[in-house]
Amino acid sequence: MCLSPSSQVSQLKLLSPLLVSVLVHMERLSPSGSWLVGCLFTIAIFQLPAQGSGSADKFYMAPLGSTANLSCPLRLWPNMAISQMRWHRPTHPPHPQAVHMFQDGQNSTEDLMPEYKGRTALVRDAHKGSYILQISNVRFEDRGLYQCQVWVGNSSQEDNVTLQVAVLGSDPYIHVKGYDAGWMELVCQSMGWFPEPRTEWRDPTGKALLSLSETHTLDEAGLFRTAVSSRIRGNALGNVSCTIRNKVLGQEKTTAMLITAPDPGSLSSPAVALSVVLPILGLLILLGIGLLCKQKKSREKLLYEQVMEVENLLEDHAKEKGRLHKALKKLRSELKLKRAAANAGETPSPGFGSVSGWPPFLLSFSNSLLCLSGWRRARLHFVAVTLDPDTAHPKLVLSEDRRCVRLGNRKRSVPDNPERFDFVVSVLGSEYFTTGCHYWEVYVGEKTKWILGVCSESVSRKGKVTASPANGHWLVRQSRGNEYEALTSPQTSFRLKESPKCVGIFLDYEAGVISFFNVTDKSHIFTFTHTFSSPLRPFFEPCLHDEGKNTAPLIICTELQKSEESIAPKQEGKGRANGDVSLKVNPSLLSPQGSEFFPLNDAWPSNLGPALQGLKVPSL
Repeated sequence: MCLSPSSQVSQLKLLSPLLVSVLVHMERLSPSGSWLVGCLFTIAIFQLPAQGSGSADKFYMAPLGSTANLSCPLRLWPNMAISQMRWHRPTHPPHPQAVHMFQDGQNSTEDLMPEYKGRTALVRDAHKGSYILQISNVRFEDRGLYQCQVWVGNSSQEDNVTLQVAVLGSDPYIHVKGYDAGWMELVCQSMGWFPEPRTEWRDPTGKALLSLSETHTLDEAGLFRTAVSSRIRGNALGNVSCTIRNKVLGQEKTTAMLITAPDPGSLSSPAVALSVVLPILGLLILLGIGLLCKQKKSREKLLYEQVMEVENLLEDHAKEKGRLHKALKKLRSELKLKRAAANAGETPSPGFGSVSGWPPFLLSFSNSLLCLSGWRRARLHFVAVTLDPDTAHPKLVLSEDRRCVRLGNRKRSVPDNPERFDFVVSVLGSEYFTTGCHYWEVYVGEKTKWILGVCSESVSRKGKVTASPANGHWLVRQSRGNEYEALTSPQTSFRLKESPKCVGIFLDYEAGVISFFNVTDKSHIFTFTHTFSSPLRPFFEPCLHDEGKNTAPLIICTELQKSEESIAPKQEGKGRANGDVSLKVNPSLLSPQGSEFFPLNDAWPSNLGPALQGLKVPSL
């Protein structure tokens, strides 16, 4: 559609001077050329570049929550009829949706961006010859580039404008950063500003203060976070204020901090800190000294007990050595009498064994002394053992202190971790032994079945396992009554004179020895020998209930038994050391004529000398 030149004469100044003179001259020469002039004018309008095409001239700022007015940068004649106008965001590729559509004289809601629906309107600015897009309730997300596109007939032009949203940030916050040579450094912080704000400090007299540093950073939302520092004399009294201003909005926010003189009677901050810290520090020092003294006394007590134990052993050894000399002297006399009887042709009495052997009763007694001495030495290496719940079979019930274990009536809901036994109803100790000597005691009471000992850390925990030293098990079990078995391959069965109520287990890792002792009567049960190369752990199995007779738990002793009378019956007689055994010699073993089996110089075999060293000798 062409425009009438007579209605557009006032707008000819927008064209170049040469084009204006040509159009006016054509109109004067031929009034009938008015229609042609209008058409040429319309074509000229769309062929000329739009004024203010630079992006710097098409920049609009709107406060957050207000109405933004974006003027289309394309110049239009007042009576020019446009067929279509489209506003859209060119920053939303590949097919940007429209912000506002005006087509055939009315607004259209087709293909509009959802966030702009109901928030836009198109207003004609007759004075400037342009259209204004109004966006109400401006959001921070509305900022950015907008494109205005106009169709007149089949021709179109487009140009861009930019909208920026001005935001008033949070109230400033002032804090003291530090003191330096009588100066107090203050920092003023705030966030959520756009565009970049300006900050101003003022002292109590209202005089502006210089800023030491000023930092402005953008957060994730694109808003400015500002931090400005300044300093003031420490003796300045009154309000120190910080003002942050948004120049676009013409608004500002101010906060102040009151600086007052300290109370003459009050303590300064360092003095208050010292008055609080020094007593606490003194208390901690006293507690540390007390703890060190307690630990020192505990170590001294333990060392004293160990020294006394060694002294007792040495004293007992000396006593038994004297008794052994007396016994030897008496036996030599008896042998001398037997030799005399033999030379006289009499038949010697039986009972002393072969000529080259050790007398059976003395050999048995010597073994008893060896066991007692080994048990006492083993107890010097006592350790407190606890149970590892991560290895316990689901049917086992452990006490809270992890020192008692019994067989429950049903499986517990526990994690099926690789360390847990799922077939063998057992549990391991928490301790790992890779060196040294270790001894612990387990109270079995009146239980009819149990399995105790040591196993390798690498033993299989899943499925049925055959316990043997070849598979990493060194165990002893009570099968029934007074019948016991060492789980060797094949198993070694034996009986004990007295059923133990407390069992001691001794491990000497370097020597490759695992020994079991009957704490009740201080006797030796069994000893395994092996060369160990992997970590070892204590092993516990309370066994099945045995028709209700074996429901009692296995209890790990927390310390050595202090009262030996509570374990074994008290020995009759007085003046005997603990562990001494009284031996009565059968008179029938002695010959009336005093005949001897051995010559005097060869009365004892030479290989018995080392065996007699360190043994306790009975009272004869």
